[in-house]
Amino acid sequence: MESDRKEKIIDLITLNNIDGIGVNRLYRLIDAFGSAGAALDASIGELTDIPDIGRETASKIKNNQDREKTTKILDEIVSREWGIFLYDDADYPQPLKNISDRPPYLFYSGEYSDSDSSAVAIVGSRSSTDEGRSFTETLASQLAENKVTVISGMARGIDTAAHRGALKSNGRTIAVFGSSLDIVYPPESREIAKQIAQTGCIFSEFLPGTEPYGPNFPRRNRIISGLSQAVIVIEAAEKSGAISTAGHALAQNREVFAVPGPPRRESSKGTNMLIKQGARLLTSVEDIFSELPRLRGDIKVRQVQTFEDLTDTEKSILEHFTEGPIHIDKLSRQLERPVPDLLQILLALELKGIIKELAGKRYILA
Repeated sequence: MESDRKEKIIDLITLNNIDGIGVNRLYRLIDAFGSAGAALDASIGELTDIPDIGRETASKIKNNQDREKTTKILDEIVSREWGIFLYDDADYPQPLKNISDRPPYLFYSGEYSDSDSSAVAIVGSRSSTDEGRSFTETLASQLAENKVTVISGMARGIDTAAHRGALKSNGRTIAVFGSSLDIVYPPESREIAKQIAQTGCIFSEFLPGTEPYGPNFPRRNRIISGLSQAVIVIEAAEKSGAISTAGHALAQNREVFAVPGPPRRESSKGTNMLIKQGARLLTSVEDIFSELPRLRGDIKVRQVQTFEDLTDTEKSILEHFTEGPIHIDKLSRQLERPVPDLLQILLALELKGIIKELAGKRYILA
C-alpha cells in the first residue's frame, strides 16, 4: 500500500472513530479543511468555527487521537487481505456515492463489479415462513438469471433465502454485514458467506473485531439500500429492520416494492403498511422489470402521445420521464427550475391525465 494512501486511511479511521463525530460531521470537517488529516491538525479555534462542531467536540478531536492504535488496526486489515474503498476513490461503488451519509471507508471481501450497479435488495423477516423463503429464493434466482445482482444483509430467514436463490442460479449476490468482516453473523452462515466472497462481494464499514450489536444494523441498512436500484420487502413486522431499510430507500430516492400477505399475520403487517403508503405491490419478478426495465437491459423509452394543448415547457419536462418514477427534487436539479414552479406544471400535467403522483413526491407517466 502506498504511504500516502496509508496515511489517508489512518486519518479517516482516526477521525471517524472519535466519540461524537459520526459520518455527517466527518464530511463537514473534510469539506471545511480539505481532508481528514487537515481536520485532525486544525486548532480548537478553527474547529469551533465549523457549524455543529462545539468546543467539547473540538477538544475530543484534539485530545482523543490515537494514531498508533489506528495504525495497528490498519495493519490487521492488510494482513486479512480485506479490500478498502475510500469515499472519494474512483472505483468506490457508484450508487453509494449518491447518498449523503455514505461510509467514508468500506471494507470488502470478494470483488465488486461495475455490473453490480444494477442491483436489487431483498430484505425481510428473520422469523420467516416456509412460503416466504420459497418465494424469496425463486425471486432472487430469477433476478440473477437476468444478470441483476441481489443484495441483502445475511440475516436468518428472508435475507439468507435471497442470497441462496442468487447463488443457485450462479448469479452475483452482495452481503452487507452488521458486524466486521471477520465475524460472520449468524454463525451458521459461514459457508454461504464463503460462497458469496468467492463469486460476489461482502461489505462492512466496521473495524476488525466488531460484534453484531443492535445499533450496527440500522447503519448497515442504509448501505443495503444505497447500493441498490430498488428494495423489495418480503415478510416484515411494522417495526423491523426491513422497514428501516425501506425508509432509507425512500430517503435515497430508491424504488420500494412490497409483497402482500395475510392481514392477520404479524410478518405481513409491515409489507401491507408499505403498500398502503405507496410502495409497489410485487407478486412476481415481472413487476420489477415493468417498473424498472433498465435492470434487464430492456430500456424502452416511453413515447408521450402528442397533445395539442401541451406547452413547450410541459413537453420539455416530459422528456425526463423515460426511466420510471422521478423525484421532484431530482427533476428540479435537472431542469434548474424551483420546486414550487414545477409543482404547478406537474399538477397541470396530472389533470390532463399524462402523469400521476406517487408517494414521496415522485411522479411517473400515467
